[in-house]
Amino acid sequence: MELRTIQSGEQDAVLDLLQHWLGDRDFFARYFHHDPAFRDDLCFVAVDHGRIVSTFQIFRKSVRLSGVTVEVGGVGNVFTLPEYRQHGLAGELLTRGVRAMQEHELDLSLLFATRLPFYGRLGWMSHVRHLVFMDTVRVAAAGRYALDPFAAADLDAVMHIYAHYNAPFSGPTVRDPRYWSGQLRYAGNPREDFLVARDGNAIVAYARGTTLYDFYLVMEHGCLPGHEDALVQLICRLHANEAAALPGTLAQLAIAPAVQEQLRARGLNLYTVEDVFWMWRIISPERLAAKLGIPTAELEAEDIFLRLLPPERSVYWIADRF
Repeated sequence: MELRTIQSGEQDAVLDLLQHWLGDRDFFARYFHHDPAFRDDLCFVAVDHGRIVSTFQIFRKSVRLSGVTVEVGGVGNVFTLPEYRQHGLAGELLTRGVRAMQEHELDLSLLFATRLPFYGRLGWMSHVRHLVFMDTVRVAAAGRYALDPFAAADLDAVMHIYAHYNAPFSGPTVRDPRYWSGQLRYAGNPREDFLVARDGNAIVAYARGTTLYDFYLVMEHGCLPGHEDALVQLICRLHANEAAALPGTLAQLAIAPAVQEQLRARGLNLYTVEDVFWMWRIISPERLAAKLGIPTAELEAEDIFLRLLPPERSVYWIADRF
C-alpha cells in the first residue's frame, strides 16, 4: 500500500473513486476544476497495486478570526472503498495531512463530519454553532424592495456588501475576486438560487440558497446597514417559493437577531438548532497565538473555540463548505 499525494494526471482517478460515494462525479469535479486553491500536493491518496482506494483533500481557506486573517486547512472528500475500511487508511492519510498543513504554514484545520469520535481521536474538536430552522408556515414575500436574480454585473456590489456585513464577525472566509469566481461555480447543489434586493438602482442585500440533505439552506446572506428589512424580504421569498416543497428552511441567522424578530413578526416559527458537526484543530499554536496576540498557553483552554468563535457572533458560510 502506497500513501502519497496525487501526481499530475491523477485527478480523474480520484474523481472516479469519489463517484462511489454519492454517485455524483460532477459534484466533486466542480471543486477540482474551479477552486483556485486546489493543489495536487494537498490531495492525499492510498494506492493499492496502482488502484486509488482511499483519499482526502485539504482545501486552503483564509479566514478572519478575532479581527485577523488566519490560514485554515479544510479537510474534505474523505472516502475509502468499503472493502478497504477498518484498516486505518484514512487515519494514516489524515496524519500525513496534518504534517503537510504544518509544512504549508496553516494555522488551523476545519472539517464537517458526523463521525465525531473518529476525528476526535485524531485531534479535531467538535464546536457548536447555531443554525435557525423555519418550518413550513407560509409567509408573504411582499416588501418595498425589488428582488432580482443575481447577474455577473452585480458582483462588485455583492462583494462590497459581503465585506461590510461580515466585518464584525469571527469565522468568515476572506474572499478576493478570484475566489468569488470559483466559488460561484461550485457552491450550489448543483445550482443555487441567488437573489439580490434593490433600493432604486442600488443593491442593498442578497441571499443565496440551495437544497441540501432534503432541506432548503440559505447558504449565505448579507445586507447593508439599515436594510435588514431587505434581507427579511429575501429570506421570505426563498422560504415561500424555492423552499415551498421541502420540510423547512435552515439559515445562519444567529448573527442577525433583528432579522429574526422581523421574520417572527411576519408569522414564521423560528427554532435554534445546535450544530456540533463542525470540528476544529489547532495546527500551529505558536503561529496562531502570534497572529491573535495572545500567549500560546491560552490556546490550551477547553473553551478556546467558544472564545474564538462564539455562536452568536461567528459565522462560516455554508456556501464556503468543502
